[in-house]
Amino acid sequence: MAKRRVGVRIFDPDSNPPPSRGREHTEFLAAMKILFAAIDRAIEWIVAAIFAGMVMIGSWQVFSRFVLNSTPSWSEEIQIFGHIWLVFLAIPIAYRRGAHITVEAIRRVLAPWMNRVLDLLNELLWIWFAATTAYYSYRVSLVTGNSVSPGLEIPMSYPYYGMILGSLYLLLVVLRRLTGELPPPDPDELPPEVIAP
Repeated sequence: MAKRRVGVRIFDPDSNPPPSRGREHTEFLAAMKILFAAIDRAIEWIVAAIFAGMVMIGSWQVFSRFVLNSTPSWSEEIQIFGHIWLVFLAIPIAYRRGAHITVEAIRRVLAPWMNRVLDLLNELLWIWFAATTAYYSYRVSLVTGNSVSPGLEIPMSYPYYGMILGSLYLLLVVLRRLTGELPPPDPDELPPEVIAP
């Protein structure tokens, strides 16, 4: 392997980096982990806030309909739009936690290298799904931006913004897993609620 001279030191490019570069690299990775953790927590808080808002608005809608005999015209639209945002922001959260449903029957009979290929194919499919959803949601939002919802009187592109944001966040999470920043979920671990007593 050819050596590369830097100043008065000679080092192999494939070996460990110099201490100063290694320290900068470590600090950069630590800063990125903090940033990613903040993004993860912010998305989770947004999902929790949307869910809480939908529950309160839904409760008010039921109360208004059966007690006050007057249903708000905007309550149903808020719940529909909120549900779109909730679903597409929750998909990457479930992916990050390894909570999506998987079928392990095939994996158990495959060789380890075939399982690795299957895992890579799975991640590439997630990237395709995130990229295509973000792209077409953006295209549709451009078309629906001129339409106004009848109840809230807001542009109909607003629901698609949740699909775009959720897809971009999913793409970020998948790339983090591919680069090793997120550990892959353990297929042998099941959530406590599905483990038979």
